[in-house]
Amino acid sequence: METKNSTVVTEFVLLGLTQSQDAQLLVFVLVLIYYLVILPGNFLIIFTIRSDPGLNAPLYFFLGNLAFLDASYSFIVAPRMLVDLFSEKKIISYRCCITQLFFLHFLGVGEMFLLVVMAFDRYTAICRPLHYSTTMNLRVCYALLLALWLGGFAHSIVQVALILHLPFCGPNQLDNFFCDVPQVIKLACTDTFVVELLMVSNSGLLTVLCFLGLLSSYAVILCRVRGQPSEGKKKALSTCTTHIIIVFLMFGPAIFIYTRPFQAFSADKVVALFHTVIFPLMNPVIYTLRNREVKASMRKLLKMDILNKNSNISEFILLGLSSSQEIQLCFFVTFILVYAAIIAGNLLIMISVMSDHHLHSPMYFLLANLSFFDLCLSSVATPKVISDFLRKRKTILLWGCMVQMFFMHFFGGGEMSLLIAMAIDRYIAICKPLHYKTIMNHRVLTVFLLLSWAVGLIHTTSQMVFTVGLPFCGPNVVDSIFCDLPLVIKLACTETYNLELLVIADSGLLSLVCFILLLISYTIMLVTLWQHSLSASSKALSTLSAHITVVTLFFGPGIFIYAFPLNSYSVDKFLSVFYSIITPFLNPIIYTLRNQEMKAAIKRMRSQHIGS
Repeated sequence: METKNSTVVTEFVLLGLTQSQDAQLLVFVLVLIYYLVILPGNFLIIFTIRSDPGLNAPLYFFLGNLAFLDASYSFIVAPRMLVDLFSEKKIISYRCCITQLFFLHFLGVGEMFLLVVMAFDRYTAICRPLHYSTTMNLRVCYALLLALWLGGFAHSIVQVALILHLPFCGPNQLDNFFCDVPQVIKLACTDTFVVELLMVSNSGLLTVLCFLGLLSSYAVILCRVRGQPSEGKKKALSTCTTHIIIVFLMFGPAIFIYTRPFQAFSADKVVALFHTVIFPLMNPVIYTLRNREVKASMRKLLKMDILNKNSNISEFILLGLSSSQEIQLCFFVTFILVYAAIIAGNLLIMISVMSDHHLHSPMYFLLANLSFFDLCLSSVATPKVISDFLRKRKTILLWGCMVQMFFMHFFGGGEMSLLIAMAIDRYIAICKPLHYKTIMNHRVLTVFLLLSWAVGLIHTTSQMVFTVGLPFCGPNVVDSIFCDLPLVIKLACTETYNLELLVIADSGLLSLVCFILLLISYTIMLVTLWQHSLSASSKALSTLSAHITVVTLFFGPGIFIYAFPLNSYSVDKFLSVFYSIITPFLNPIIYTLRNQEMKAAIKRMRSQHIGS
């Protein structure tokens, strides 16, 4: 294979969905909202099936895998498409294009084979009910799952092999928003007639045959259902109707795209959008909405019946900061003022950065996102804390406690990652100033932001997945103003030593390592500043001192609390107030008071408002 010798093109230019800025913004908003709403729904389906012992039938085993495949499939195209909607030039490297193409067909055909397996499962359940439990046993289910993964891998390898042998030495514009075989093949500087025929047989013909086979199997099932009693007939019809809808949604666009590679239509992009982004996330949701068992189990999960199955308590009692009514009233007024300042200060930073073109730089982009994280982090617990100051008995439901801890660590882990991104930004600006604009481009910033959200999700999930299953059957008093992992774990009526070690590793040690690395990086920057001019050094020192102050305020209390969860100290509750409420309050003050550009932007915005 002489790919390197024959291929001159190192990157492809994606033309995207549309050239209209208004249309791009509309698509971005709609797809992002859809993505953020439906994607968690897929994970909820997986979690529901894994949590409820009543959903252990092969049908639900395959449905859970379908939700996983669809969620994975949506990650291939949608995130990059959302980023590219704000990029003037949408570029993808040759290697990234091949990688995207590989996983697109790997997971796509894997899902296609999974739908075939699910049709076989329904055929066995309806046409051979007496043999169903023996035919579709756990070993067979795992064998079929392995077979569909291998089938998807084999199909994708063939597609990639066809592309890798092609020379690309001329045009490099792909009239699409992602890399796919039909568009990439047309850019090869050689005759691709044979390759396109192979693609038709490998993708198009295979898709058509599977589609016809599935329709035939469901036709047989529906014919057999006619002779069943009304109760079983109704349930079987509902299940089969759902499967047929999914088959049409999955195979319809695929047949349209891959059975006619020699022609291009204006509708191709829209069909591709539905095929790669919209329909994959809809499939499991359609199954769920038409399946009573899954809906009933999901209702139980949302009501936390599954969470409470090993617990005798349904709520926790929060002791708060003080039992004195006068002191609590004082705290009530103080916390209201602080929370109002948090909202006003962080919103002011976000609005200033978005509205003032002087602040359209990587540092202020990251600062605006830090303000958003601070706003969210403080809003997780503060409103309830404020209302609890007026209550004699401060309680929180078990599921409410779990939700509070989930989002506390989600936004906390995200902010921790964002502070690292801000340190990288300052390091490049000070130590590699000539390369700053090329390194810290819009794409890199978007990757930093996505990584911050991803790290927050992984950080909180890795801890909460073990905490949710803990049994709580004894004491239910939490000596704090809100729920937090070290305190809640201690109330479980089981051995939690290993889980506390996990908290140390996941929260404590991670916070400590990140804090040390940040201090080292800022030390390197401060040393580098000695070589700069006095004015530049003064400005950079002011910025760095603000960053170091914020880092110390954020990581200090977190390290103290999470690095020592096996021990409790009287100062713990006050430190938890500091990192969850005081730090989000101080961050905007520190950044605005020590930043000349930010102060100037706020003055300009105020003068424009007064002038208008």
